[in-house]
Parts: sequence; structure tokens; C-alpha cells
Amino acid sequence: MKTTFLVIVFLLSVAAAFAQDVKPENTLIKQWETDPGLKVPESVLYDSASGIIYVSNVDGKPAGKDSTGFISTLSADGKINNAQWVKGIDAPKGMGILNSHLFVSNIDEIVEIDIPSATIVNRYTVNGAQFLNDVATDPATGMVFITDSGTGKIFVLRDGTVNLWLEGAMFKGANGLFLRNNILYIGAGNSILQANIKSGEVTICVSNTGGVDGLYVTADGKYIFSDWLGSVFMAGFKKKPELLLNTIAQKANAADFGIIPGQNMILIPTFSDNKVVSYRASFIN
Repeated sequence: MKTTFLVIVFLLSVAAAFAQDVKPENTLIKQWETDPGLKVPESVLYDSASGIIYVSNVDGKPAGKDSTGFISTLSADGKINNAQWVKGIDAPKGMGILNSHLFVSNIDEIVEIDIPSATIVNRYTVNGAQFLNDVATDPATGMVFITDSGTGKIFVLRDGTVNLWLEGAMFKGANGLFLRNNILYIGAGNSILQANIKSGEVTICVSNTGGVDGLYVTADGKYIFSDWLGSVFMAGFKKKPELLLNTIAQKANAADFGIIPGQNMILIPTFSDNKVVSYRASFIN
């Protein structure tokens, strides 16, 4: 999520530079959008175990400690099950599931929610954090990774303790995260990076991306990412991104999207337009 004028101008220029004809096989076909009830939806997460879609709602300033933020639940066809499933969070953003618990970034803390009881059970302060953003969980190790867009750092929560995991100039503005096969993919510094969670070795996958908010890597190595302003792109390894969707003119953002792989669906939170919009994409796996 970007809020300054200069960043918005930069991202608009990136979107324009990438604008090109979309190949027919790579089109996004709209399926549904949510009814009123969401308030500044920032992130979407699909739970394959239950079929529930979780949506984080900032409902206020993105860095405001006002306890007005909340988590909503949707059905897989976009119906709002519970608009305020869990309340009392300041400005919730990225989410991840681990052992029936939902971990949510919240400015300078991680909120842990017990899913069966819909209860906040822990809050983990992240010392020095300024603007915690995306979350990725690793069931194999029990690690929860969190980006801090404000400081350009990646933290890890494990066994109840938060530690700094990665930092440096290449992680400036770190935001979108995705984990697959022991590789953590990171949107940071105008690139998509990949970090080995065992060795910490980092390499660049895609360059000149602009800001990366939502991020997903398909099983066959396609990088799908959004830039918050309203654009969604796809790129191959070391390839130039291809524009898939642009809703900037409609003033509908494209924040931290979710994916339903089995249905080839991408679920885009529109942030200021207060909706989640679903598109079918045959290339998602």
C-alpha cells in the first residue's frame, strides 16, 4: 500500500510503461463482486481447508492506532458471511494461516487469532517496526514471515518470538510475500526477490516491477503481482511484466489479492472502492 503522491506518480508511470495488449489466454474474466459491508479492504486470504475467504479491513488510516479495523469472512462465491468476524484491530493488512490460527499484520504488531473461536489470543510487538504489511506462513517450520514497508525489513515470528530475518537496501519498501517450496518471494525495491528460508540467500526474479502489493507464484513459475493503484501483472523469470488488468480509471485499487487455485480465481481487494472482486484466470495453478 502506498500513500505518498510521489509514489503514486511513479507507479502510474510504471503501469503505463507496461501497458500492452494482453494475450487472450492470459485475460482475467470477472465473476463476482461483494455487496456493501467491507470498509477499506486491504488483503484477501483463501483458506483451502474450510473454503472461507478472509478479508482484512483497515477502516481508517493505514497507520492509525484506532482499533476500528476488522476481519471479514466471505463464502467462496463472494457472499459476506460475517462482515465483522473479528474486531478491535487497528489497521489490519496481510494475513496467513498456521495451525488453525490466523496471523495478521497490524502496524507494529502481529495479531494472532484462533479461528475456531474467532478470538484474538496473542499480540506480538515487533520492536522498531513502522508499517508492517504482508504475511506468509510456513507450515513445515512454523515460521511466520512479515514485511515492514516502513523500514525495509523482513521479520520472522517463531515459537512466540519475533526476530529480524532480512534487511538491506534491496528490501526497500518490502511488501508482498509468497512462500512455495522453501522459497520466500518478496516484492521489494522495484523487484521481485526470492530468498531461501534455510540459507537466507537472495536473488532477483523479476526487475522493474514498480511497487508489489499482492504476489503469487504459480506452480509453473509465473509471477502474478499487483501494484495497489489498480494494475495486475504477470511475468516469467527475468522477463518483462505483462499487464493483465488496469482499473485505475475506475478508481478501484488492486491491493493484496488472494488466490483460489482449484477454481483458477484471483480475489482482488479494491481498497478505496470497498469491494472484493473475483476474476477467473486460466493460468493460475
